[in-house]
Amino acid sequence: MDNNKTEMNRRAFLQTTSIVAGAAAIGMAGETARAESYPAMPKLAEKPLKPSTLATEGISRKTHEEHFKLYQGYVKKTNELFDRIAAVSRETKDANATYSEIRELKVELSFALGGVKNHELYFDILGGGGSAPQGKLLEEINRSFGSIGAWTADLKATGIAARGWVWTAYDHDLKRLFNFIGDAQNSYPMWNATPVIGLDVYEHAYFIDYGTKRADYIDAFVKNLNWGAVGSRFGLAMGPASTLVTIA
Repeated sequence: MDNNKTEMNRRAFLQTTSIVAGAAAIGMAGETARAESYPAMPKLAEKPLKPSTLATEGISRKTHEEHFKLYQGYVKKTNELFDRIAAVSRETKDANATYSEIRELKVELSFALGGVKNHELYFDILGGGGSAPQGKLLEEINRSFGSIGAWTADLKATGIAARGWVWTAYDHDLKRLFNFIGDAQNSYPMWNATPVIGLDVYEHAYFIDYGTKRADYIDAFVKNLNWGAVGSRFGLAMGPASTLVTIA
Protein backbone atom coordinates (compact mmCIF):
# COMPACT_ATOMS: atom_id res chain seq x y z
CA MET A 1 0.00 0.00 0.00
CA ASP A 2 2.77 2.39 1.01
CA ASN A 3 4.73 1.44 -2.10
CA ASN A 4 1.71 2.21 -4.28
CA LYS A 5 1.30 5.61 -2.62
CA THR A 6 4.96 6.39 -3.11
CA GLU A 7 4.77 5.45 -6.78
CA MET A 8 1.63 7.57 -7.28
CA ASN A 9 3.27 10.54 -5.57
CA ARG A 10 6.40 10.11 -7.69
CA ARG A 11 4.35 10.01 -10.90
CA ALA A 12 2.34 13.05 -9.86
CA PHE A 13 5.53 14.95 -9.07
CA LEU A 14 7.08 14.08 -12.40
CA GLN A 15 3.91 15.01 -14.25
CA THR A 16 3.69 18.38 -12.48
CA THR A 17 7.38 19.09 -13.08
CA SER A 18 6.93 18.26 -16.74
CA ILE A 19 3.95 20.61 -17.05
CA VAL A 20 5.79 23.46 -15.32
CA ALA A 21 8.90 22.95 -17.42
CA GLY A 22 6.83 22.83 -20.58
CA ALA A 23 5.00 26.02 -19.67
CA ALA A 24 8.31 27.75 -18.91
CA ALA A 25 9.71 26.61 -22.24
CA ILE A 26 6.64 27.89 -24.05
CA GLY A 27 6.91 31.19 -22.21
CA MET A 28 10.58 31.56 -23.10
CA ALA A 29 9.86 30.66 -26.70
CA GLY A 30 7.07 33.23 -26.78
CA GLU A 31 9.35 35.86 -25.26
CA THR A 32 12.04 35.10 -27.85
CA ALA A 33 9.49 35.19 -30.65
CA ARG A 34 8.19 38.54 -29.48
CA ALA A 35 11.71 39.98 -29.32
CA GLU A 36 12.64 38.55 -32.71
CA SER A 37 9.42 39.62 -34.40
CA TYR A 38 9.71 43.30 -33.39
CA PRO A 39 11.30 45.09 -36.36
CA ALA A 40 14.43 47.16 -35.96
CA MET A 41 13.77 50.88 -35.76
CA PRO A 42 14.88 52.95 -38.77
CA LYS A 43 18.09 54.95 -38.62
CA LEU A 44 17.86 58.68 -39.14
CA ALA A 45 20.36 60.44 -41.34
CA GLU A 46 21.21 64.11 -41.04
CA LYS A 47 19.46 66.23 -43.63
CA PRO A 48 21.84 68.25 -45.84
CA LEU A 49 20.74 71.52 -44.29
CA LYS A 50 24.14 73.28 -44.52
CA PRO A 51 23.19 76.03 -42.07
CA SER A 52 26.72 77.48 -42.18
CA THR A 53 26.00 78.63 -45.74
CA LEU A 54 22.72 80.36 -44.89
CA ALA A 55 22.80 83.98 -45.97
CA THR A 56 21.03 85.55 -43.02
CA GLU A 57 21.32 89.17 -42.05
CA GLY A 58 21.42 89.57 -38.27
CA ILE A 59 21.88 85.86 -37.49
CA SER A 60 25.56 85.03 -37.73
CA ARG A 61 27.26 82.07 -39.33
CA LYS A 62 28.75 81.24 -35.90
CA THR A 63 25.25 81.00 -34.43
CA HIS A 64 24.10 78.70 -37.22
CA GLU A 65 27.15 76.45 -36.87
CA GLU A 66 26.75 76.08 -33.10
CA HIS A 67 23.00 75.65 -33.47
CA PHE A 68 23.49 72.90 -36.04
CA LYS A 69 25.57 70.90 -33.57
CA LEU A 70 22.48 70.60 -31.37
CA TYR A 71 20.53 69.20 -34.32
CA GLN A 72 23.28 66.65 -34.93
CA GLY A 73 23.09 65.65 -31.28
CA TYR A 74 19.33 65.09 -31.56
CA VAL A 75 19.83 62.83 -34.59
CA LYS A 76 22.48 60.78 -32.76
CA LYS A 77 20.40 60.46 -29.59
CA THR A 78 17.26 59.53 -31.55
CA ASN A 79 19.11 56.66 -33.20
CA GLU A 80 20.40 55.47 -29.82
CA LEU A 81 16.87 55.50 -28.46
CA PHE A 82 15.57 53.63 -31.51
CA ASP A 83 18.05 50.82 -30.78
CA ARG A 84 17.06 50.62 -27.13
CA ILE A 85 13.34 50.75 -27.89
CA ALA A 86 13.68 47.86 -30.34
CA ALA A 87 15.18 45.72 -27.57
CA VAL A 88 13.09 46.82 -24.58
CA SER A 89 10.74 44.39 -22.85
CA ARG A 90 7.13 44.58 -23.98
CA GLU A 91 5.82 42.36 -21.19
CA THR A 92 3.01 44.14 -19.38
CA LYS A 93 4.55 43.19 -16.02
CA ASP A 94 7.57 45.34 -16.93
CA ALA A 95 5.54 48.40 -17.95
CA ASN A 96 4.51 51.00 -15.38
CA ALA A 97 3.17 54.53 -15.66
CA THR A 98 5.16 55.80 -12.65
CA TYR A 99 8.46 54.51 -13.95
CA SER A 100 9.44 51.78 -16.38
CA GLU A 101 12.08 51.42 -19.04
CA ILE A 102 9.63 51.50 -21.95
CA ARG A 103 7.97 54.64 -20.57
CA GLU A 104 11.29 56.42 -20.04
CA LEU A 105 12.59 55.53 -23.49
CA LYS A 106 9.44 56.60 -25.32
CA VAL A 107 9.05 59.86 -23.38
CA GLU A 108 12.66 60.82 -24.09
CA LEU A 109 12.25 59.80 -27.73
CA SER A 110 9.52 62.41 -28.08
CA PHE A 111 12.05 65.05 -26.98
CA ALA A 112 14.92 63.82 -29.16
CA LEU A 113 12.85 63.19 -32.29
CA GLY A 114 10.96 66.43 -31.72
CA GLY A 115 14.34 68.17 -31.69
CA VAL A 116 15.20 66.60 -35.04
CA LYS A 117 11.94 67.62 -36.70
CA ASN A 118 11.84 71.11 -35.22
CA HIS A 119 15.36 71.96 -36.32
CA GLU A 120 14.89 70.53 -39.80
CA LEU A 121 11.90 72.84 -40.16
CA TYR A 122 13.80 75.81 -38.68
CA PHE A 123 16.81 75.58 -40.98
CA ASP A 124 14.71 74.76 -44.04
CA ILE A 125 12.72 77.99 -43.95
CA LEU A 126 15.61 80.41 -43.33
CA GLY A 127 17.88 82.11 -45.85
CA GLY A 128 15.45 84.03 -48.01
CA GLY A 129 15.99 87.61 -46.96
CA GLY A 130 13.98 90.01 -49.07
CA SER A 131 11.35 87.47 -50.14
CA ALA A 132 7.67 87.85 -49.27
CA PRO A 133 4.65 85.54 -48.98
CA GLN A 134 2.65 85.21 -52.17
CA GLY A 135 -0.37 83.53 -53.68
CA LYS A 136 -2.55 81.24 -51.58
CA LEU A 137 -0.16 81.44 -48.61
CA LEU A 138 -0.53 85.22 -48.46
CA GLU A 139 -4.29 84.87 -48.88
CA GLU A 140 -4.44 82.45 -45.95
CA ILE A 141 -2.27 84.67 -43.73
CA ASN A 142 -4.58 87.59 -44.46
CA ARG A 143 -7.66 85.46 -43.83
CA SER A 144 -6.35 83.92 -40.61
CA PHE A 145 -4.62 86.95 -39.07
CA GLY A 146 -5.98 89.96 -40.95
CA SER A 147 -2.66 90.99 -42.50
CA ILE A 148 1.01 90.01 -42.69
CA GLY A 149 1.69 92.72 -40.11
CA ALA A 150 -0.82 91.19 -37.70
CA TRP A 151 0.74 87.74 -38.21
CA THR A 152 4.18 89.20 -37.46
CA ALA A 153 2.95 90.91 -34.29
CA ASP A 154 1.27 87.72 -33.07
CA LEU A 155 4.36 85.62 -33.88
CA LYS A 156 6.61 88.06 -32.02
CA ALA A 157 4.40 88.23 -28.93
CA THR A 158 4.05 84.44 -28.92
CA GLY A 159 7.84 84.11 -29.29
CA ILE A 160 8.44 86.36 -26.29
CA ALA A 161 5.94 84.31 -24.28
CA ALA A 162 7.34 80.92 -25.34
CA ARG A 163 10.16 79.08 -23.60
CA GLY A 164 11.31 77.05 -26.57
CA TRP A 165 9.35 77.07 -29.82
CA VAL A 166 6.65 78.77 -31.87
CA TRP A 167 5.03 77.07 -34.86
CA THR A 168 2.92 78.76 -37.50
CA ALA A 169 0.78 75.81 -38.49
CA TYR A 170 -2.32 75.15 -40.53
CA ASP A 171 -4.93 73.50 -38.31
CA HIS A 172 -6.97 71.12 -40.46
CA ASP A 173 -9.88 71.16 -38.01
CA LEU A 174 -10.01 74.93 -37.45
CA LYS A 175 -9.31 75.51 -41.16
CA ARG A 176 -6.86 78.32 -40.48
CA LEU A 177 -3.28 79.22 -39.67
CA PHE A 178 -2.39 79.73 -36.03
CA ASN A 179 0.77 80.49 -34.04
CA PHE A 180 1.11 77.65 -31.53
CA ILE A 181 3.43 77.82 -28.52
CA GLY A 182 5.85 75.21 -27.17
CA ASP A 183 8.12 75.22 -24.13
CA ALA A 184 10.29 72.29 -25.24
CA GLN A 185 10.90 70.03 -28.22
CA ASN A 186 7.86 67.95 -27.24
CA SER A 187 5.58 70.39 -25.42
CA TYR A 188 1.93 70.88 -26.34
CA PRO A 189 1.68 68.92 -29.60
CA MET A 190 -1.35 69.94 -31.65
CA TRP A 191 -2.84 67.00 -33.50
CA ASN A 192 -3.93 67.35 -37.11
CA ALA A 193 -2.00 70.56 -37.70
CA THR A 194 0.82 71.03 -40.20
CA PRO A 195 3.69 73.41 -39.32
CA VAL A 196 4.95 75.69 -42.07
CA ILE A 197 7.23 77.88 -39.91
CA GLY A 198 9.24 76.88 -36.86
CA LEU A 199 10.73 79.63 -34.68
CA ASP A 200 13.33 78.51 -32.13
CA VAL A 201 13.40 80.90 -29.16
CA TYR A 202 15.72 78.90 -26.92
CA GLU A 203 18.62 81.14 -25.92
CA HIS A 204 21.09 79.14 -28.03
CA ALA A 205 19.32 80.40 -31.17
CA TYR A 206 20.21 84.05 -30.54
CA PHE A 207 22.44 84.63 -27.49
CA ILE A 208 25.72 84.91 -29.45
CA ASP A 209 24.24 87.67 -31.62
CA TYR A 210 21.75 89.39 -29.31
CA GLY A 211 22.41 88.45 -25.71
CA THR A 212 19.05 88.67 -23.96
CA LYS A 213 17.39 90.78 -26.70
CA ARG A 214 15.04 88.10 -27.97
CA ALA A 215 12.70 90.57 -29.67
CA ASP A 216 15.52 91.78 -31.94
CA TYR A 217 16.34 88.18 -32.87
CA ILE A 218 12.71 87.49 -33.79
CA ASP A 219 12.74 90.57 -36.04
CA ALA A 220 15.85 89.16 -37.78
CA PHE A 221 14.24 85.73 -38.06
CA VAL A 222 11.17 87.16 -39.82
CA LYS A 223 13.35 89.30 -42.10
CA ASN A 224 15.30 86.21 -43.17
CA LEU A 225 12.39 83.85 -43.81
CA ASN A 226 12.52 81.97 -47.08
CA TRP A 227 8.90 82.45 -48.08
CA GLY A 228 9.35 80.19 -51.07
CA ALA A 229 10.14 77.27 -48.73
CA VAL A 230 7.27 78.27 -46.44
CA GLY A 231 4.94 78.40 -49.43
CA SER A 232 6.01 74.92 -50.53
CA ARG A 233 5.25 73.56 -47.08
CA PHE A 234 1.89 75.32 -47.09
CA GLY A 235 1.06 73.79 -50.47
CA LEU A 236 1.80 70.32 -49.11
CA ALA A 237 -0.26 71.06 -46.01
CA MET A 238 -3.28 71.84 -48.15
CA GLY A 239 -2.90 68.59 -50.13
CA PRO A 240 -4.68 65.31 -49.30
CA ALA A 241 -1.53 63.65 -47.96
CA SER A 242 -1.10 66.17 -45.16
CA THR A 243 -4.20 65.62 -43.06
CA LEU A 244 -2.49 63.41 -40.47
CA VAL A 245 0.65 65.50 -40.01
CA THR A 246 1.23 66.69 -36.45
CA ILE A 247 3.45 69.32 -34.90
CA ALA A 248 5.46 68.17 -31.91
